[in-house]
Amino acid sequence: MKVREDLPENIKRIIGKEHFTFEDLADIIRFLRSPQGCPWDREQTHESIEICLIEEAYELIDAVKKRSPEKMTEEAGDVILQSVFHAVMGEEEGTFTMQEVIDAECVKMITRHTHIFGEESVKDSAGALKAWEKNKYEEKHLESAGERVKDVPETLPALLRAQKVQKRASKFGFEFQNIEEVFAKLSEETAEFAAALAEKNEARIAEEGGDLLFTAVNLLRFAGVESEQALAAATEKFISRFLETEKLAAKDGKKLGELSAEELDGYYNAAKKR
Repeated sequence: MKVREDLPENIKRIIGKEHFTFEDLADIIRFLRSPQGCPWDREQTHESIEICLIEEAYELIDAVKKRSPEKMTEEAGDVILQSVFHAVMGEEEGTFTMQEVIDAECVKMITRHTHIFGEESVKDSAGALKAWEKNKYEEKHLESAGERVKDVPETLPALLRAQKVQKRASKFGFEFQNIEEVFAKLSEETAEFAAALAEKNEARIAEEGGDLLFTAVNLLRFAGVESEQALAAATEKFISRFLETEKLAAKDGKKLGELSAEELDGYYNAAKKR
Protein backbone atom coordinates (compact mmCIF):
# COMPACT_ATOMS: atom_id res chain seq x y z
CA MET A 1 0.00 0.00 0.00
CA LYS A 2 1.31 3.42 -0.94
CA VAL A 3 1.25 5.69 2.12
CA ARG A 4 -0.20 9.20 1.79
CA GLU A 5 2.34 11.97 2.15
CA ASP A 6 0.07 14.27 4.18
CA LEU A 7 -0.33 11.85 7.09
CA PRO A 8 0.93 12.95 10.54
CA GLU A 9 4.48 11.78 11.24
CA ASN A 10 3.45 9.56 14.17
CA ILE A 11 0.95 7.73 11.95
CA LYS A 12 3.57 7.29 9.21
CA ARG A 13 5.93 5.75 11.78
CA ILE A 14 3.23 3.37 12.96
CA ILE A 15 2.35 2.27 9.42
CA GLY A 16 6.03 1.48 8.75
CA LYS A 17 6.32 -0.88 11.73
CA GLU A 18 6.42 -4.66 11.68
CA HIS A 19 5.40 -5.05 15.34
CA PHE A 20 3.01 -2.71 17.14
CA THR A 21 2.23 -1.63 20.70
CA PHE A 22 -1.08 -1.09 22.49
CA GLU A 23 -0.50 2.65 22.21
CA ASP A 24 -0.04 2.28 18.43
CA LEU A 25 -3.51 0.76 18.21
CA ALA A 26 -4.95 3.59 20.30
CA ASP A 27 -3.23 6.20 18.08
CA ILE A 28 -4.66 4.56 14.94
CA ILE A 29 -8.18 4.78 16.38
CA ARG A 30 -7.58 8.37 17.52
CA PHE A 31 -6.48 9.30 13.99
CA LEU A 32 -9.42 7.50 12.37
CA ARG A 33 -11.71 9.55 14.64
CA SER A 34 -9.98 12.81 13.70
CA PRO A 35 -11.09 15.27 10.95
CA GLN A 36 -8.47 13.67 8.65
CA GLY A 37 -9.71 10.19 9.43
CA CYS A 38 -12.53 7.91 8.33
CA PRO A 39 -16.10 9.31 8.03
CA TRP A 40 -17.61 6.07 9.39
CA ASP A 41 -15.31 5.94 12.42
CA ARG A 42 -16.00 9.61 13.22
CA GLU A 43 -19.76 9.02 13.23
CA GLN A 44 -19.74 6.21 15.77
CA THR A 45 -20.93 6.52 19.37
CA HIS A 46 -20.82 4.18 22.36
CA GLU A 47 -24.36 3.11 21.52
CA SER A 48 -23.87 2.64 17.77
CA ILE A 49 -21.02 0.15 18.16
CA GLU A 50 -22.31 -1.81 21.16
CA ILE A 51 -23.58 -4.58 18.86
CA CYS A 52 -20.10 -4.81 17.32
CA LEU A 53 -18.61 -5.82 20.67
CA ILE A 54 -21.31 -8.47 21.13
CA GLU A 55 -20.67 -9.87 17.64
CA GLU A 56 -16.89 -9.88 18.11
CA ALA A 57 -17.18 -11.63 21.48
CA TYR A 58 -19.30 -14.36 19.92
CA GLU A 59 -16.86 -14.71 17.02
CA LEU A 60 -14.02 -15.16 19.51
CA ILE A 61 -16.02 -17.84 21.32
CA ASP A 62 -16.67 -19.54 17.98
CA ALA A 63 -12.93 -19.52 17.24
CA VAL A 64 -12.25 -21.05 20.67
CA LYS A 65 -14.80 -23.80 20.04
CA LYS A 66 -13.15 -24.54 16.70
CA ARG A 67 -9.71 -24.55 18.39
CA SER A 68 -8.34 -22.30 15.68
CA PRO A 69 -5.25 -20.35 16.86
CA GLU A 70 -5.38 -18.17 13.74
CA LYS A 71 -9.00 -17.21 14.26
CA MET A 72 -8.51 -16.77 18.01
CA THR A 73 -5.64 -14.36 17.30
CA GLU A 74 -7.80 -12.37 14.90
CA GLU A 75 -10.97 -12.34 17.00
CA ALA A 76 -9.19 -11.57 20.29
CA GLY A 77 -7.70 -8.58 18.49
CA ASP A 78 -11.15 -7.49 17.34
CA VAL A 79 -12.45 -7.63 20.93
CA ILE A 80 -9.50 -5.51 22.08
CA LEU A 81 -10.21 -3.08 19.22
CA GLN A 82 -13.77 -2.54 20.44
CA SER A 83 -12.53 -1.78 23.97
CA VAL A 84 -9.98 0.70 22.62
CA PHE A 85 -12.67 2.33 20.47
CA HIS A 86 -14.82 2.96 23.55
CA ALA A 87 -11.82 4.26 25.51
CA VAL A 88 -10.88 6.69 22.72
CA MET A 89 -14.45 8.02 22.64
CA GLY A 90 -14.27 8.39 26.42
CA GLU A 91 -11.15 10.52 26.00
CA GLU A 92 -12.90 12.70 23.43
CA GLU A 93 -15.88 13.22 25.74
CA GLY A 94 -13.66 13.88 28.74
CA THR A 95 -15.49 11.17 30.71
CA PHE A 96 -12.61 8.70 31.09
CA THR A 97 -9.20 8.00 29.57
CA MET A 98 -7.33 5.03 28.19
CA GLN A 99 -5.01 5.20 31.18
CA GLU A 100 -7.95 5.13 33.58
CA VAL A 101 -9.31 2.02 31.85
CA ILE A 102 -5.96 0.23 32.21
CA ASP A 103 -5.47 1.47 35.79
CA ALA A 104 -8.92 0.29 36.84
CA GLU A 105 -8.42 -3.17 35.34
CA CYS A 106 -5.01 -3.63 36.95
CA VAL A 107 -6.34 -2.51 40.34
CA LYS A 108 -9.29 -4.90 39.98
CA MET A 109 -7.02 -7.87 39.22
CA ILE A 110 -4.85 -7.05 42.25
CA THR A 111 -7.59 -6.30 44.78
CA ARG A 112 -9.74 -9.28 43.82
CA HIS A 113 -6.82 -11.70 44.08
CA THR A 114 -6.28 -11.09 47.78
CA HIS A 115 -5.32 -14.77 48.09
CA ILE A 116 -2.39 -14.09 45.75
CA PHE A 117 -1.31 -10.51 46.40
CA GLY A 118 -2.62 -10.23 49.96
CA GLU A 119 -2.62 -12.39 53.05
CA GLU A 120 -5.89 -14.25 52.44
CA SER A 121 -5.54 -18.02 52.10
CA VAL A 122 -7.54 -20.42 49.90
CA LYS A 123 -7.21 -24.15 49.28
CA ASP A 124 -8.47 -24.53 45.73
CA SER A 125 -10.15 -22.85 42.74
CA ALA A 126 -13.53 -22.89 44.53
CA GLY A 127 -11.95 -20.93 47.38
CA ALA A 128 -10.33 -18.56 44.90
CA LEU A 129 -13.70 -17.90 43.24
CA LYS A 130 -15.32 -17.30 46.62
CA ALA A 131 -12.60 -14.80 47.54
CA TRP A 132 -13.02 -13.05 44.16
CA GLU A 133 -16.77 -12.71 44.63
CA LYS A 134 -16.41 -11.45 48.22
CA ASN A 135 -13.95 -8.79 47.09
CA LYS A 136 -16.13 -7.89 44.11
CA TYR A 137 -19.22 -7.30 46.25
CA GLU A 138 -17.22 -5.25 48.76
CA GLU A 139 -15.81 -3.05 45.96
CA LYS A 140 -19.27 -2.52 44.46
CA HIS A 141 -20.85 -2.00 47.90
CA LEU A 142 -23.39 -4.72 47.15
CA GLU A 143 -24.34 -5.71 50.68
CA SER A 144 -27.86 -7.14 50.45
CA ALA A 145 -28.99 -10.31 48.70
CA GLY A 146 -31.33 -8.30 46.50
CA GLU A 147 -28.59 -5.93 45.38
CA ARG A 148 -26.34 -8.82 44.39
CA VAL A 149 -29.06 -10.61 42.43
CA LYS A 150 -30.15 -7.40 40.68
CA ASP A 151 -26.52 -6.72 39.72
CA VAL A 152 -26.61 -9.49 37.08
CA PRO A 153 -26.59 -7.53 33.75
CA GLU A 154 -29.88 -7.35 31.89
CA THR A 155 -28.05 -7.56 28.55
CA LEU A 156 -26.82 -11.12 29.10
CA PRO A 157 -28.41 -13.85 26.95
CA ALA A 158 -31.63 -14.89 28.72
CA LEU A 159 -30.53 -18.43 29.61
CA LEU A 160 -27.18 -17.27 30.94
CA ARG A 161 -28.78 -14.46 32.96
CA ALA A 162 -31.39 -16.82 34.43
CA GLN A 163 -28.68 -19.23 35.55
CA LYS A 164 -26.54 -16.47 37.10
CA VAL A 165 -29.55 -15.02 38.94
CA GLN A 166 -30.50 -18.46 40.28
CA LYS A 167 -26.92 -19.17 41.33
CA ARG A 168 -26.63 -15.92 43.26
CA ALA A 169 -30.03 -16.39 44.90
CA SER A 170 -29.06 -19.93 45.95
CA LYS A 171 -26.21 -18.53 48.06
CA PHE A 172 -28.82 -16.91 50.29
CA GLY A 173 -30.78 -20.12 50.87
CA PHE A 174 -33.14 -19.65 47.92
CA GLU A 175 -32.54 -23.16 46.67
CA PHE A 176 -34.28 -26.51 46.12
CA GLN A 177 -33.37 -29.21 48.64
CA ASN A 178 -33.01 -31.94 46.04
CA ILE A 179 -33.49 -32.56 42.33
CA GLU A 180 -36.87 -34.25 42.95
CA GLU A 181 -38.19 -30.87 44.10
CA VAL A 182 -37.01 -29.30 40.84
CA PHE A 183 -38.76 -31.99 38.81
CA ALA A 184 -41.94 -31.37 40.81
CA LYS A 185 -41.67 -27.63 40.08
CA LEU A 186 -41.12 -28.39 36.40
CA SER A 187 -44.30 -30.51 36.35
CA GLU A 188 -46.19 -27.71 38.08
CA GLU A 189 -45.01 -25.12 35.56
CA THR A 190 -45.79 -27.45 32.65
CA ALA A 191 -49.37 -27.84 33.91
CA GLU A 192 -49.74 -24.07 34.30
CA PHE A 193 -48.43 -23.54 30.76
CA ALA A 194 -50.92 -26.11 29.45
CA ALA A 195 -53.72 -24.32 31.30
CA ALA A 196 -52.70 -21.00 29.75
CA LEU A 197 -52.75 -22.58 26.29
CA ALA A 198 -56.23 -23.94 26.97
CA GLU A 199 -57.39 -20.45 27.95
CA LYS A 200 -55.86 -19.01 24.76
CA ASN A 201 -54.64 -16.09 26.85
CA GLU A 202 -51.59 -14.77 24.99
CA ALA A 203 -50.21 -12.75 27.90
CA ARG A 204 -50.51 -15.68 30.29
CA ILE A 205 -49.07 -18.11 27.71
CA ALA A 206 -45.96 -15.93 27.46
CA GLU A 207 -45.71 -15.58 31.24
CA GLU A 208 -46.14 -19.28 31.98
CA GLY A 209 -43.83 -20.19 29.10
CA GLY A 210 -41.17 -18.00 30.67
CA ASP A 211 -41.71 -19.65 34.05
CA LEU A 212 -41.36 -23.06 32.39
CA LEU A 213 -38.06 -22.08 30.77
CA PHE A 214 -36.80 -20.53 34.01
CA THR A 215 -37.54 -23.78 35.86
CA ALA A 216 -35.84 -25.83 33.14
CA VAL A 217 -32.72 -23.69 33.62
CA ASN A 218 -32.99 -24.35 37.37
CA LEU A 219 -33.12 -28.09 36.72
CA LEU A 220 -29.98 -28.02 34.58
CA ARG A 221 -28.19 -25.73 37.04
CA PHE A 222 -29.05 -28.06 39.92
CA ALA A 223 -27.59 -30.92 37.86
CA GLY A 224 -24.39 -28.93 37.29
CA VAL A 225 -25.06 -28.15 33.62
CA GLU A 226 -24.61 -24.76 31.93
CA SER A 227 -27.93 -24.11 30.16
CA GLU A 228 -26.51 -21.80 27.51
CA GLN A 229 -23.93 -24.37 26.43
CA ALA A 230 -26.36 -27.26 26.68
CA LEU A 231 -28.94 -25.57 24.45
CA ALA A 232 -26.26 -24.52 21.95
CA ALA A 233 -25.07 -28.14 21.73
CA ALA A 234 -28.64 -29.43 21.38
CA THR A 235 -29.30 -26.94 18.57
CA GLU A 236 -26.15 -28.02 16.71
CA LYS A 237 -27.18 -31.66 17.14
CA PHE A 238 -30.60 -30.93 15.69
CA ILE A 239 -29.10 -29.10 12.70
CA SER A 240 -26.78 -32.03 12.02
CA ARG A 241 -29.66 -34.52 12.19
CA PHE A 242 -31.88 -32.26 10.08
CA LEU A 243 -29.24 -32.14 7.35
CA GLU A 244 -28.83 -35.92 7.51
CA THR A 245 -32.62 -36.34 7.33
CA GLU A 246 -32.73 -34.23 4.20
CA LYS A 247 -29.85 -36.21 2.71
CA LEU A 248 -31.54 -39.56 3.37
CA ALA A 249 -34.81 -38.33 1.86
CA ALA A 250 -32.97 -36.98 -1.18
CA LYS A 251 -31.44 -40.43 -1.80
CA ASP A 252 -35.00 -41.68 -2.23
CA GLY A 253 -35.83 -38.79 -4.53
CA LYS A 254 -37.95 -37.00 -1.93
CA LYS A 255 -38.00 -33.49 -0.46
CA LEU A 256 -38.63 -32.72 3.20
CA GLY A 257 -41.54 -30.39 2.56
CA GLU A 258 -43.35 -33.12 0.64
CA LEU A 259 -43.08 -35.88 3.27
CA SER A 260 -45.90 -37.10 5.47
CA ALA A 261 -45.44 -36.92 9.25
CA GLU A 262 -44.75 -40.67 9.37
CA GLU A 263 -42.18 -40.51 6.57
CA LEU A 264 -40.48 -37.55 8.20
CA ASP A 265 -40.25 -39.38 11.53
CA GLY A 266 -38.81 -42.41 9.77
CA TYR A 267 -36.05 -40.45 8.07
CA TYR A 268 -35.31 -38.45 11.23
CA ASN A 269 -35.04 -41.57 13.35
CA ALA A 270 -32.72 -43.08 10.75
CA ALA A 271 -30.62 -39.90 10.84
CA LYS A 272 -30.33 -40.18 14.64
CA LYS A 273 -28.67 -43.56 14.23
CA ARG A 274 -25.97 -42.20 11.94
